[in-house]
Amino acid sequence: MNDKQTEKNTPMTQLIAAICESGKTVVTASDRMVSSSDMTLTFEQEQRKAERITDKAVMLIAGTMHEPDLIRDVQEKAKGKERIRDIAEVAKESYQDLRDKHILDEFVRPRTGLKSFEEYHKMQKTLHDSLIIDLNQEISEYHLKLSLLLVGVDEQGHIIRIDRPGTWRSSDMVGSCTIGMGDRHARNVFAWYRYSTKLSLQEAAYIAFEAKKRAEMAGGVGAITDMLVINEHGCNIIKPCVIDSLGEIYNDREKERKRGVSDQKVKELDIQTDAFESP
Repeated sequence: MNDKQTEKNTPMTQLIAAICESGKTVVTASDRMVSSSDMTLTFEQEQRKAERITDKAVMLIAGTMHEPDLIRDVQEKAKGKERIRDIAEVAKESYQDLRDKHILDEFVRPRTGLKSFEEYHKMQKTLHDSLIIDLNQEISEYHLKLSLLLVGVDEQGHIIRIDRPGTWRSSDMVGSCTIGMGDRHARNVFAWYRYSTKLSLQEAAYIAFEAKKRAEMAGGVGAITDMLVINEHGCNIIKPCVIDSLGEIYNDREKERKRGVSDQKVKELDIQTDAFESP
């Protein structure tokens, strides 16, 4: 995929997740920007970009918001599962099924009349070579314009990205993951701080917040910030008053051109939360 294709398929949003407290907790930050499937309309919505999958797992969504059935499908199939990697397998399969359905509906059925990949593979010998070449290229390159970030806790915290063509990749060893238009800016924040999963929740929350704010420089990233904390106690949303405090610290440090998580204001942050329930 060339640079233009990559830019075209980059979602107009920003998702951030970081593991902290020696792997026991995951904190997330996200905006509320959504876009139409053709990327001609973008706006900030009232709804958060997170859906609770289980008591200790949340899915953040980047891309178009036209696939609510995918999340519902994952929620249903993940019932009774506690291991985050098992939930990732469920999400991967649901992602693949959705991608296959779109390919059949948009390319295979209109151009061949065939209703399944099984039929398509059986009938290839009867189709013109140029049609097969074109279809196979379209199938290979097809992008749902949808990325999922699964975060949760079992014995430890996990961050897993589910993306084209329907695979999942863990960011547990790195300890953080970003998805969105402002990735370059967000990743630089984690690199600058030499991020470690040993950091406290307060320190991780501030770094995730700063990464989100700097990601806004890219455009296509909304100004509203939602933050979650997932640990052994479940999924909780950080209260707006804490987001305001993080914003004040960020603005003060920008004025002073000061960086570093040794700031006493960061260490003394009272991370107040409420139970997170999907709408």
